[in-house]
Amino acid sequence: MLRDIEFASEDRINASMQIFIKEKIPYIGYDIEPIRLTSKTFHDRIPTITDDASHYIYYRLLQNKWLDKQNYLIYNPRREDAWKTFLFTSKNKQTEEIQKNLEKHQKILPDFFNTIYGEHEISFERSYEALKWHQRVYNSRIDSTQ
Repeated sequence: MLRDIEFASEDRINASMQIFIKEKIPYIGYDIEPIRLTSKTFHDRIPTITDDASHYIYYRLLQNKWLDKQNYLIYNPRREDAWKTFLFTSKNKQTEEIQKNLEKHQKILPDFFNTIYGEHEISFERSYEALKWHQRVYNSRIDSTQ
């Protein structure tokens, strides 16, 4: 995770890889990059978030200057949680339907924001590649024992 400065920082990853090399443990690294947002990102990634709610989240992020010129999150949602206030306060001008949809997803949005920011430990983005790599390692171990 390119933006991670703690759990999966470059130094910690490199230290872990050195241990793996020393212990002859197979490993592979995948960069997890931030996700560029559009007004449809939230609905596209989590279909139970309505299209209207997705648009609302995106525009509230824009209005509150949480997106850079390329539409990446500027702030780490784990350290800056103002997004919770500007998304979930009742004085915002959203419909009751949007408000209900946001409340329904209130518990999963923090993890999704972390994924979008690019500092989440597990990401869908590279999961297929990682599973294929695990399969290759598994198959090579079976082949070497036969």
